[in-house]
Amino acid sequence: RRSTRFPLLDITQGSCRVEQCDLSNSLGTGIRVSGAHTSPIIRRNTIHDCRDTGVVFKDGADGTLAGNRLFNNSSVAVEIHARADPLLEDNDIFDGKQGGVFVYNRGKGHLRRNKIFRNALEGVEIKQGGRPLVEDNDIYDNLECGIFIHDAGEGRVIGNRIHSNSYAGIEIKDSASPEIRGNDIYSGRTSGMYIHSGGQGVIEGNSIHQNWLHGVYVRSRGCPHLMKNVIFRNDECGVFVTEHSHPIIEHNEVYSNGLAGVEVKEDSNPTIKLNRIHDGNTGGIFVLANGKGRITENKLYNNTLEGIEIKDGGDPTVIDNEIYDNHECGVFAHDRALGRIEDNRIYGNAYAGMEIKDMSNPLVKGNRIYRGRTSGIYVHSMGQGRVFENDIFENGLHGMMILSGGNPHLQNNKVHDNMEHGVVAHVGFHLDNSNRIFSNRARDVQTVKA
Repeated sequence: RRSTRFPLLDITQGSCRVEQCDLSNSLGTGIRVSGAHTSPIIRRNTIHDCRDTGVVFKDGADGTLAGNRLFNNSSVAVEIHARADPLLEDNDIFDGKQGGVFVYNRGKGHLRRNKIFRNALEGVEIKQGGRPLVEDNDIYDNLECGIFIHDAGEGRVIGNRIHSNSYAGIEIKDSASPEIRGNDIYSGRTSGMYIHSGGQGVIEGNSIHQNWLHGVYVRSRGCPHLMKNVIFRNDECGVFVTEHSHPIIEHNEVYSNGLAGVEVKEDSNPTIKLNRIHDGNTGGIFVLANGKGRITENKLYNNTLEGIEIKDGGDPTVIDNEIYDNHECGVFAHDRALGRIEDNRIYGNAYAGMEIKDMSNPLVKGNRIYRGRTSGIYVHSMGQGRVFENDIFENGLHGMMILSGGNPHLQNNKVHDNMEHGVVAHVGFHLDNSNRIFSNRARDVQTVKA
């Protein structure tokens, strides 16, 4: 035979049945289905050891591939392209020498209740306008990704269990824009999801947990929309955003991750909104290395370190959040941090509500900073900052401490009802008269040498 792709069975029309056969082709493909309205039923067969693909659907074909075992084929087990739209259900697709299922060139297909495992490449690959529905499958132990969507691939990935793959559970790149909803993505040997190189997509309602790196890794201008996911117990960050990426991260619950709940760096500018970020093994949100971001209406609490940490030129906008009960500071700005910290409620943190040091110069405006276990605001070690119109009260020590060369600009703040002094400042500090400092238990203003 001249072509290694020459099929053992070539179905070009009608609706025949292929059942309970043992099919192997040492020269090419096992079954090829082609042509509009070609709709065979291929059921309970063993399709294995083909030199090329196990089953190909192309040129508008549909049909059903159900209850088969496809293994040890030299190319992918199933290939769907050129507007083909078959149903694949209840198959075992495993031990392929390349990938499991490959959908491309406007192929469609409905994949449901399959087990896709131990393939040498991806469990499912989607590219070039492929648009399958991938629903209620078990996709695991593949030697690369669980699902790889790239080169403008689309499709819907719903309600699958994707775990224990060697690369990401789901990887999205090159302007691919799928819907990823309601999946359980766990125990991957890298990150749960990896979106990069212009990858997009709606990622909603998934459980992403116990992956060896990050829950979701967004880099190289990735721009997904993450919403209503639960992201927890990943070994590194819950969500890691870097290299000019601009995701929208909203209405997620992010907790108990090994590093920050969300980390932002390298000129990335995400929208982080209406999330609950809590119980992290380090901090809640970490913005560094010229990272930006608009951080609004989140609850950040009970993290082992800070609610929000900003350093190395990080410059986020932090507005209307609740930052409370963290085991160190509410917000910690250091090593030349910037940022706009405005209209937040910062309370009950174990260290200062807001700490500024190391030439950092954030705008801190219109916040309520209260009931911290030490001081409300602590500026030291050459920290700066524009601290305007805040209400600072009922903190366990002082309202504000300004020590060790700290030199913030304080204007129109209310500092009252703190357990010790209102403001403790070094002798070289000039306190603007626009601030209202009253009803503190010790002195309203205390000058010290340090």
